[in-house]
Amino acid sequence: MNQRRNDEKGSALVMVLGVLAVLAVLAAIAITVVTTEKKTAFAEYTNSRSFYSADAASEAGVNWIHRQSSPPMLVDTLSHVFKAASYATLRDDNRYQYDVTFTRKRFRPGWSVEFKDYEYTVDARGASSQESEAAVQVTATRLYREGY
Repeated sequence: MNQRRNDEKGSALVMVLGVLAVLAVLAAIAITVVTTEKKTAFAEYTNSRSFYSADAASEAGVNWIHRQSSPPMLVDTLSHVFKAASYATLRDDNRYQYDVTFTRKRFRPGWSVEFKDYEYTVDARGASSQESEAAVQVTATRLYREGY
């Protein structure tokens, strides 16, 4: 009753090889997914770092406007009142730069005619060490008294 048939010899080896092949494919898929997720997470990290660097640059530009006691003079024909020469370093892997451009001035209702709202545009750029860059543009208004 326990007679083996000659055509079944080696079937266990074929089944084991099949299972190992399926496990190898599953392992390769798992490695691909993990590697892709790691690259995506790192890209998101560097992008957020560059965005927050640009946000810091916009805050620095608005602060620069706030510190001016009188309307700043134009420094070039493109209406810039402040033009950064290079990036400022926040940390070893982050840097930012901003330019401030005069947009317009207008009378503020309810105020005397010598008071004007000066409107500026702050073009801010941030970068991280992995060549990720971001840009933010902010409009800021400052009230100045002319002829003072």
